[in-house]
Amino acid sequence: MNKKFLGIIAGVAAIGSAIISAPANAVEQEVQVDITIQPTMYLRTFSNVSLQITQGDLGAADKDFDSVNTTTDGSTAIDQTNPTFSGGSQTQVTKEVKELFAVWGSNSNAVNVTVTATEDTLTNTDGFSQAQITNVVATGENTGTPSPINPIVGGADITFDLTNASSPGQYTGGVLKVEALAQL
Repeated sequence: MNKKFLGIIAGVAAIGSAIISAPANAVEQEVQVDITIQPTMYLRTFSNVSLQITQGDLGAADKDFDSVNTTTDGSTAIDQTNPTFSGGSQTQVTKEVKELFAVWGSNSNAVNVTVTATEDTLTNTDGFSQAQITNVVATGENTGTPSPINPIVGGADITFDLTNASSPGQYTGGVLKVEALAQL
C-alpha cells in the first residue's frame, strides 16, 4: 500500500510541475507607428514676461488733473491737496503683450502659433498671496506663412485672476508655452 500511495503522490507531483512549467497563453497585437516631421522653422521669444498691474487696471482712481490750476506756464505750483486713495474692485485684468514671438520658415507651409499657460499660478514674495493666469490668447499674426527673411510676428493677451492677490509686490512662477506648428 505504501508503494501505491507513493506512486499516486509522485504522479500528482509530476502533473502539478507540468502545469506550472507550461507556458501561459499569450495575447499580442501589432500597432502601427506614424511620425510627422515638421518643416524647418525657427521660433524666437523672450525668456521672461514682466508686466505691471496698476490700481488703475483694477478700477481705482490713480490719477487726476490739477483742478485748481489747469494750466502751467512753467512756474505754476501744482495743487498739493491730498487725493482720496481707494482700492479697485476688479479682480480680472487682461494685459497685452504686443510682441511675444517671431517665427521664420524655410518652405511654403502655413504656421499656427499658440500660447498657453503651462504653470498658471503666480505667488507673491510673501509666500501667501497668489494670482492665476486664467486665459491666454495669441494675438497679431499668429497664423501665416513665414519665410527665411519675413517672420510672422505676434503677441498675446494674458488674463489674470487677482482674487487671492491680497498683497502688493512681485508675483512669480507663471510659465507660458509658445508653440509653432506647421499646417501639413
